[in-house]
Amino acid sequence: MRPNQLLQAIGAELRMQIMTYMQTDQRAAYKAVIDSLAPAKRLRPAFILEKSRAKQAEWVLEQINTKSNEDVTAQIFQIWLLKGQPQMLINFLDAAEIAHDGKGEVTELPEVIADDKAEAAVTALLAAYPAKQAALYLYMFQQQREGGWISLTKAIEARPELKLEA
Repeated sequence: MRPNQLLQAIGAELRMQIMTYMQTDQRAAYKAVIDSLAPAKRLRPAFILEKSRAKQAEWVLEQINTKSNEDVTAQIFQIWLLKGQPQMLINFLDAAEIAHDGKGEVTELPEVIADDKAEAAVTALLAAYPAKQAALYLYMFQQQREGGWISLTKAIEARPELKLEA
């Protein structure tokens, strides 16, 4: 799934959770997002930032929902997952037995993830996180390698709760 399709598939509650995180915990990145999106609509970033947080989030979500802004959407997801959900990343990497620095940073992704490790990693995520959050993480992780990992694809497809539809 493309980032803008994922944005639709995760639902309103998770979209707002991500926007709230960006607005409160990642202010510099959030401002950079607005700075990059506003000129395309011939607006000054200050015009958007003067609005209420709810209106700002609504405007940003409207902009990143388009295919032309899917790089920005992917970046927002990455910031939220890597900085806002580091334990999710660590849980997944540990369960999949992928070497990392203890904070979730991987120097080299494996070529193959064994079926049993993929299954264990997906199970660990679903045990600790809501299905849509786990699904978003798994879909974004799969994009780290062209075509993703076959074993993860099988583990994801075996669980109906991880199916996201745009």
